[in-house]
Amino acid sequence: MRPGAAALLLALATLASAGAGAAADAQSHPATAADCQSLLHQFDVAWPAHRDGPRAATARQSRDLGETDCKQGHYADGVHQLRRALHDIGVKPVKAVAPPPHH
Repeated sequence: MRPGAAALLLALATLASAGAGAAADAQSHPATAADCQSLLHQFDVAWPAHRDGPRAATARQSRDLGETDCKQGHYADGVHQLRRALHDIGVKPVKAVAPPPHH
C-alpha cells in the first residue's frame, strides 16, 4: 500500500470513529425540557442586543419554532431550532449544567 493511501485510510477511520462517538453521545444524552429552557433563556437574554442584526427575523422564527417543538415534547427538534436561532444572532449556545442528584 502506498504511504498516501495508508494516511488517507487512517484519516477516514479517525473521522468515522469521531462521528460514531458524537452519535453515541447524542443518543446517551437526549435533549430534555431543561435543555429547551436553558436555550430559550439564552436567546431571550441575548435578543435585545441582536434584534437589529441581519438574520434577526430568521432567528426569531427559529426561536419560536423551537419553543413550540419543546412545548409539544419534541425536545430534540426544539433544541435544534433554538441552537440555530442563537447561531443566527451570533451567540454561541452554552450547555446547561444539570445539578447533582439528591441522595
